[in-house]
Amino acid sequence: MSVKPFSFAVTYAVGMTDNGAAIRVLANEHTFEPVATPRIADIIAERLARAIREGVLQPGDRLPTEQQLAREFGVGRTSVREGLQKLRAYGLVESRKGLGAFVTAPSFEDPLADFARWAARDPAGIEKLLEARVALETVAAGLAAARASEQDLALLEERHLAHEKATEARDVAHMVGTDEAFHEQIFAAAGNQIVSRLYELLTPELTDFRRKTLALPWAATRSAHGHAAIVDGIRRHDPPAARHAMADHLLVLYEEVHESVGSEGATARELKLAPRNTLV
Repeated sequence: MSVKPFSFAVTYAVGMTDNGAAIRVLANEHTFEPVATPRIADIIAERLARAIREGVLQPGDRLPTEQQLAREFGVGRTSVREGLQKLRAYGLVESRKGLGAFVTAPSFEDPLADFARWAARDPAGIEKLLEARVALETVAAGLAAARASEQDLALLEERHLAHEKATEARDVAHMVGTDEAFHEQIFAAAGNQIVSRLYELLTPELTDFRRKTLALPWAATRSAHGHAAIVDGIRRHDPPAARHAMADHLLVLYEEVHESVGSEGATARELKLAPRNTLV
């Protein structure tokens, strides 16, 4: 949601402080423009990820040092470090102690088996993550439907199309990045900083979650269709439709985890998944 500039008048006059000293200030009116804070780490991660996808950086290549990357991008080392952390979470690079960061080779492991093992590792933790995500994202979708400006809608459409292209290419790393960008734009359109900050607490865990779920054979089509329904609800400024579209989109993942853990031998008691209708 766009933020309009605001004005306020600061009225200054001659007065007295608590200790009796005289003070003088001037009457004036100030106008402040909204402050845009781009996520530098995300930009760095995306540029390096694109270089890997396009073959500029090959598996086994060593990345420049943090200091070299900071100088190249013209940013601080903290931003570079955060960008590299995102690439590690995407599985695009790995750190080797004393040697630096290297581009990883593509994994040819069975994504179904990988997902089942991951889901069985901590079913209770995944359950809580999913429940928190459903709660926050359905609220954000409803708020976005009520508040989204034309600019918000244009950005959401743009990110939806970017995710569609990634799904068509079956590029899991790119799917993860574009999925993250799509959902972040919904929170931006929602215009509620508290809800956005709560969601940001989940982001590190969600990155690994996205890597596992989007690698599933059917995930590309499912994800693109889910996003399309969410965009439609928000575009029509229909909060109930947007909330339900988001719930349907996320609860499919909830059920997949349930089924996967069950196939690995976990009992219903171990998983403790809440009934679907309690999460909407």
